[in-house]
Amino acid sequence: MQRDAPGPKVELAPSPSATDIRANGTETRPSQGRFAEASRVRAFKELKQRAEAGDAVAQRLLAETYADCLFVNLERDEFLSGVENRKRLLSDEAQVRVLEQAARARIGKCDAVDVEDATRLELAAQWFATAADNGDPAARAMVRASNLNRQDPAETAQFLEEVLASGDPAAVFMFGGTLREDAPAGKGGPSEPLATGELATRAWMVAACRMGYECGASGRVMETICLEMSGCAGEDLETYVQRELRDEAQREELERRVREILALVEGQ
Repeated sequence: MQRDAPGPKVELAPSPSATDIRANGTETRPSQGRFAEASRVRAFKELKQRAEAGDAVAQRLLAETYADCLFVNLERDEFLSGVENRKRLLSDEAQVRVLEQAARARIGKCDAVDVEDATRLELAAQWFATAADNGDPAARAMVRASNLNRQDPAETAQFLEEVLASGDPAAVFMFGGTLREDAPAGKGGPSEPLATGELATRAWMVAACRMGYECGASGRVMETICLEMSGCAGEDLETYVQRELRDEAQREELERRVREILALVEGQ
């Protein structure tokens, strides 16, 4: 497992200017840009059709799209200003290019959202709730996250067992995002200690990556980390997490937790 801070893994061609990014989120080759834009619009429409037809996974993915795109579409100038500010904080030119690529990809994705839906505040929450009601465990985790202060440890422990039983990488990942260092998951049960402490969130997320959740350098997770946290080294999530840990003892503890989570999932 790679544990030292890596150099950038992604070699990119020179990126367009901020003006080009602002215009349409595409490269400056018109025919390729139009083709990519049409493909993104078609993909969004197909996703929305599946969601409206009752597909719970599509409903959750549509909710994620709306969540990712609300700020980008509602405050485009502010989004781009934030990208420019982050660029100034990055000393490595390759990381700047990764950030610019992430911004182009996010704008391209968000430009495909229906105009009438692009800035509606409530859509993400509504579709997450719908997906949760239809049984998607990852969406249930997202709904729970919005109500975290009103949860009790017993309910969290019960949901933990449901996530393990689902075997769903997305649910495992999203569950990790609901955990807090100071909030015990419950009393009793072999999995309860895995949901407490400072490494809990990262352990569940890394476990999800190993189960097949999209954690690659060019995926949504790392795109978001780059845009929001300047984690733009062109690495996957596990490498990023390992690099952020303090020392070897923490890395060993993370690995122990990840293996226990995966063993519990496989044992269901």
